[in-house]
Amino acid sequence: MTELISKLETKKWNQVVQKMHQLAHRIDIFCSAILFQGKRRINYFFNKKAVHRSITKRSGNCLRCGRCCHASIKCQHLEYDENGLSLCKVYDQKPLLCSLYPYNETDYFDHLRDTCGYKYEDTSPQTK
Repeated sequence: MTELISKLETKKWNQVVQKMHQLAHRIDIFCSAILFQGKRRINYFFNKKAVHRSITKRSGNCLRCGRCCHASIKCQHLEYDENGLSLCKVYDQKPLLCSLYPYNETDYFDHLRDTCGYKYEDTSPQTK
């Protein structure tokens, strides 16, 4: 009986540890996204011309997944249609920084970089 209780306690602790790891991961994503939002705004404020120039180098299309709209805090204007595609309730008047995401090759939320429909060509010098 004691062995069974010990196994159940170990299983319970493993579940608690797993939940704590998941929570820590979510907190990490949330905090990095909040910091990233601040960095984006500051960079745009001081580098508007460079940002608008870099947009011309962007290729691809928005996939309408909505992940960038709630990368840190879910946007209150975000909705989804019957096909699961995101819709912006204020699309015609949405904030400029929303329209500009991503505005250069470094302007991606880390956890969304590989899934975003927008891409930039690698402009770093090639080493041969």
